[in-house]
Amino acid sequence: MRNRIREIRLEKGISQQKLADEIGVTRQAISLFEKGDRDPKLETWIKLADYFGVSVGYLQGIEEQSTTDIQNQKRWNERERSFLKALRESYMLDGSWEDLAQTFKREWHKHELEEWSVQANARD
Repeated sequence: MRNRIREIRLEKGISQQKLADEIGVTRQAISLFEKGDRDPKLETWIKLADYFGVSVGYLQGIEEQSTTDIQNQKRWNERERSFLKALRESYMLDGSWEDLAQTFKREWHKHELEEWSVQANARD
């Protein structure tokens, strides 16, 4: 059973070097992972799966997953990243827990509205 790292990387138009830089490994490691000459550590599997917006099992070639599922996961991963980024920036700017709580509420509502919009468009 062959993993899907190369397949997904090429589908997304990402170079081995860019992927390596994004997840914190060498380009050579990515090459070895793709050829199946070396298996990533669990931590690296998780980073790869998060980066691509797929499950670890799908990336490993163990489970099947539809394109729609991948797109939904990617959409949520992007939202989670932006949500966490906003929280992190809010806390780093002034370190106030009160401001962090307000940012959390604002971002949470923003994400709920985005999800509602996506669901409404899917029904139309």
